[in-house]
Amino acid sequence: MQQIPLGEIASNSGQPRKSFYEDTLKELAESIRERGVLEPIVVRPVKNLPGGAKYQIVMGERRFRASQLAGLDAIPAIVKTMNDQDAAADALLENFQREDLNPIEKAKAIQGLLSFMSWEKVGKTLGVSETTLRRSLELLELPSFVQHELTLREPAPGEMLITEGHARQLAALNQDTQTQKRMLDKIKQERLNQSDTDRVIQAIGKFPEKKEAFLRVPLVVTEQILRTLGARAEKAKPYKSNTAEQHMKAIDKVATQLTDLLDERVVDYLDPTQMNQMLATCAELQRSLDDFNKKVRVAIKNKESGFQEVYIHCPLCGRVELIGSLRCSVCWTILRRCYDCANYDRAFEKCAVNSAQVFIAEAENPKEYSRSYKCPDYKPKYEAQAVKTLKMVA
Repeated sequence: MQQIPLGEIASNSGQPRKSFYEDTLKELAESIRERGVLEPIVVRPVKNLPGGAKYQIVMGERRFRASQLAGLDAIPAIVKTMNDQDAAADALLENFQREDLNPIEKAKAIQGLLSFMSWEKVGKTLGVSETTLRRSLELLELPSFVQHELTLREPAPGEMLITEGHARQLAALNQDTQTQKRMLDKIKQERLNQSDTDRVIQAIGKFPEKKEAFLRVPLVVTEQILRTLGARAEKAKPYKSNTAEQHMKAIDKVATQLTDLLDERVVDYLDPTQMNQMLATCAELQRSLDDFNKKVRVAIKNKESGFQEVYIHCPLCGRVELIGSLRCSVCWTILRRCYDCANYDRAFEKCAVNSAQVFIAEAENPKEYSRSYKCPDYKPKYEAQAVKTLKMVA
């Protein structure tokens, strides 16, 4: 080690670090003024350097620049004789192990080493696998505006910095740089994490006709669009008959949950715009339900001659059912009870239509073998209130 005048030392234009931030250099210069250069730089003798310099920096560019800012005349340095390859490898190794070397600087340094070293040797020199080297080099295939984002230290107001993971996901849009730029802006402005970013990019790839929507709307709306499109795609596939019963139970469950949510008091706390949006949502749901119900009615009529759409309340739990259901879908109670039939004579405990004897005990609690179970003459005394309301709305 020796003290070498700063004027005899030249920077290395091929060194891996390209970003030198003024604020951190000033902090380092202040430290050097107070305590000096605690760790010597490494230089090598090189002929024909610009400005009459005798030595080229191998490691310690920041310390050299900070010493210039601090006004030093000389700097402690270790002089090593080495060729271009060894100097490049040592410079990269020192910087590669520092966290403040950005991903693009690392990738370009690796690219430089590969110009005169094998993949295996570069990997051993840096202590990383070939896969890691290739993943790093993939960043250089990104457009310059994406690479630039990976070199930034501070985000713009109201935005976030993208990560190396974000950049790799954006590589899927390399063939459409306009979309890629808009997606980059969306990530920064909406602060999307890598998982959310992947969902949006996957959505654009799967449904390119909806690209404009995916780029404009928030993530929650994107997911809603995807659910709708996914449901349509499922309907286009051949239906699996063994899932029909599960499908029916799922509809029943969701319908119950939705019914519980229909609390008109919500309108007292919504502004007119929100109420318009909610009404549009409910109207669309109503249209879908009406269309679905029409198709179910047609299917029943095709399979069941003489079908009549008669609704009754379950005598046990109060659920509204069609009498053709035979049993309540909630509590499994038999629906057609003679006790609730307009044709049942309670005084004489018999049917007024066919004069069959039906005792009160059976009329109130029928079994599958009871006359009322599938009685074609069953006539409800009272119309289900829910159905009355439905007819009024219609």
